[in-house]
Amino acid sequence: MAYNPAEISQLLTKQAALDKALGEAREKEARLALIEIVQKMREYDISLYELMGRKPGEQPSDVQPKYRDPDTGATWSGRGRAPQWIVGKDRERFLVGKAGFSKRQGQETLFPELR
Repeated sequence: MAYNPAEISQLLTKQAALDKALGEAREKEARLALIEIVQKMREYDISLYELMGRKPGEQPSDVQPKYRDPDTGATWSGRGRAPQWIVGKDRERFLVGKAGFSKRQGQETLFPELR
């Protein structure tokens, strides 16, 4: 059997296309799973703290989030090492309002299709 570089090139192109399709399918499936989780959390009024094994209303500490990433909803208290999403950026635009964010606002930021 003769060596055929064109055949290998075609196979590599197909593999790249399949890898891309697989990645997109996994992202879509994960997104749908997260949406389902958020819907169940709303249906049963489950907070993130409860999801992490804490009692309703129980806070891990007295430290409240000071900054919030508008893209992901991630928060940071301003203590310790700064998260990557805020490093080198103007922190003023990430400040959380005095009232903070409700569960629903955080969920809608992460999942706009649930509005």
